Amino acid sequence: MSNTRRNFLKGVALTAVATASMKADELLSPVQKVPNASNFGPFIALTQDGKIIDILPHPLDRRPTAMTKMWLDRVYSPTRIKYPCVRKSYLEGKKGHEKLRGKEEFVRVSWDKALELVAQKIKDTPKENIYNATYIGWSHPGGIHSCPSLCGRFFNVAKRGAIGTAGEYSNGAAGAVNVDIIGDVEAYSLQTTHEEILANTKTYVMWGADLFKCNKIDTKVPNHENDLYYPKYAKSDINFISIDPIYTETAQMFKARWIKIRPNTDIALMLGMMHHLYTSGKYDKEFIAKYTDGFDKFLPYLLGQTDKTPKTPKWASQITTIDEATIIELAELFVKDRTFLAGNWAMQRAQHGEMADWCLIVLASMIGQIGLAGGGVGFSMHFGGGGQAKSNIGTPAGISQGRNRVEDRIPASRIADAILNPGKKYTYKGKEKVYPTVKIAYVAGCSIVGHHPDTNNIVKALRTLDTFVVQEPWWTPTAKMGDIVLPACTSLERNDIAMGGVHAKNCVYAMKKAIEPLYESKSDLEIFSLLAKKFGEKVYNKFTDEKPNEMDKIKYEYDISPTAQLLSFEEFWEKGYIELPRDEEAYKFVRHAKFRKDPIANKLATISGKIQITVPKFSELNYKDFTGYPTWIEPAEWLGDKNRKYPLHLLSPHPSYRVHSQADNTYLRSFYKINDREPVMINPNDAKKYGINHGDVVEIYNDRGAVLAGAFVTKNISEGVMALSEGAWYAPENTTSQKPRCVSGHVNVLTSNRPTSSMAQATSVNTNLVAIKKATGVIPPNTAYNPPKIIEA
Repeated sequence: MSNTRRNFLKGVALTAVATASMKADELLSPVQKVPNASNFGPFIALTQDGKIIDILPHPLDRRPTAMTKMWLDRVYSPTRIKYPCVRKSYLEGKKGHEKLRGKEEFVRVSWDKALELVAQKIKDTPKENIYNATYIGWSHPGGIHSCPSLCGRFFNVAKRGAIGTAGEYSNGAAGAVNVDIIGDVEAYSLQTTHEEILANTKTYVMWGADLFKCNKIDTKVPNHENDLYYPKYAKSDINFISIDPIYTETAQMFKARWIKIRPNTDIALMLGMMHHLYTSGKYDKEFIAKYTDGFDKFLPYLLGQTDKTPKTPKWASQITTIDEATIIELAELFVKDRTFLAGNWAMQRAQHGEMADWCLIVLASMIGQIGLAGGGVGFSMHFGGGGQAKSNIGTPAGISQGRNRVEDRIPASRIADAILNPGKKYTYKGKEKVYPTVKIAYVAGCSIVGHHPDTNNIVKALRTLDTFVVQEPWWTPTAKMGDIVLPACTSLERNDIAMGGVHAKNCVYAMKKAIEPLYESKSDLEIFSLLAKKFGEKVYNKFTDEKPNEMDKIKYEYDISPTAQLLSFEEFWEKGYIELPRDEEAYKFVRHAKFRKDPIANKLATISGKIQITVPKFSELNYKDFTGYPTWIEPAEWLGDKNRKYPLHLLSPHPSYRVHSQADNTYLRSFYKINDREPVMINPNDAKKYGINHGDVVEIYNDRGAVLAGAFVTKNISEGVMALSEGAWYAPENTTSQKPRCVSGHVNVLTSNRPTSSMAQATSVNTNLVAIKKATGVIPPNTAYNPPKIIEA
């Protein structure tokens, strides 16, 4: 049992004993119920005498998860940053201090001292050399204390901008090309409803999509309503098929037929199916002619006329390891039945990932069911309550960032490359660009060290910066790399407002302060407000919009939204939430139905107004690693390479009990970690081959680094493949080493910094070969959750 878990249980026991021993007149004050919300779901905090004593389910959470319960442990975690800190050699101004990031102790300083250091550095540095590294919104769902919004607003007001981030880690490859292919990114678009699928779908293909696991969380507030539909799916007559190297929780729940595919070969499988559909004449010719553009230019490649390699099922079988007869069978099944193809995001987080969504869109076009009830393709059924009906009532928007006058944007997965190579030319979305010179990086509420591929490379990059500022509630691996560390309070220690669900948008939640900020922590709004004040009253007033009080901002954002027409702010705040109505038509939504009904009146935002099977401007780029139509390009690392250096393919799926790295520092990890390490899924035959037993501590390694993990032996992963969930906190065994072994199982130590292609420059973390062996000798403890040494000034 971990120390965190043991201390948590010990605290609960001591509280119970203390309460029981009190006399009647010494009993604690009444218990208060305080509503709040998070990326794990809404919840009720039980407070007493200024302390949170329990976390209870919220009335709008259809199926609460254990992740909301862990908020108690998260608030009182020993990993909390208690007061402003400055790294020792940075504070002393020593030459070469940057090389000691993550290696030395911190010095406790006052808020005024810390903010003055930050403000002076920002004042002295041109905005073109400042990187606003707060690039994603997973820190919490609140609209007022949104870290990306506040950080962006601060720099836009104080410095007229800063270097920003282009794209994202989640959908960087698809996001760069899908608009030109189908007129929309698709990953965040409203999906065909569960009602329409249950009523019309005959075959449901989960192409790498794990609906149950991934819908536990949301960038907003998940209501877990999808969980009410899954039992209906399981009892339905729908034929479920899972094409995936892993037999997922969802596939098991639906008793899906498992098609074991070799990682990174999905594009070849789709091409093989398309070849069969075309040569057999079973594809939908009318749909291709009426709703798509460029099929004639794609056909020579499909038939092998351009490269002398017809993309036959036999060809696809040799690449994917799926039997040729099965490929033909599946292709014919898809055109025979009403078929829904549920895509995923992990598939495009691989080398040449731009082709993944594109290929699935073209396959769906040849099947011809796009826009039909229960048919077609969707890329968000596993995210944000995908499949739920949407409310048509507008919700509060949150704080605006304003205008950023710095044009430079670093593609998300190129951060290390940019910092290490200022002035280097690169291409992005068809344009030649140059990396800026980054001297200062400021990150609030997100983890560069946790998210970025090739951890040793990003650590190397961060050790070249002049100044690295981190604003966080906890001593995360990123915070430990900071020069100036500002303690933000948690979302239970300030007021905010949040929207429910990316897709449904049917709830607004009051995020009420449960307790006062612990230690010397402050809210993100207050921190940036105080920092803005260091730039003068004019900047401060503009940043706060002359509404420095968080409640004034919350009320203002609520009152200008359509939600206010249903319930006054005072009534809303008193109740703690409002559920917005969804009309009957909302439950009948079918993605692309309007386009199918009238492709002229409802044309897509593409060059032809139709689905682009080829994109002329892509062809004109003449990139070697990206083409003008869906193409199979062999990855640099994959199991089909007979000369590969490492024998196993390592995947890095999302975790089941975290939001990325959030909550890895809570007692919840004691329920799934193995020997206090992140578990790695491995097939029994592979485990036997390498002398590994279930529960062993193992070392996984390649040229990029090595990690310790706990072996989880299971038949639910394909032979030759392993899976180590992303998000375990990075814990280097020896900080003096250039490539220290991580003792907690942080998968990005092993992933490649290689971009998807010259087009999107996105992350390719799922293109990754490794080796494994049983760990020997003295197994070091997991130090991921140990705060750094802090010197009292």
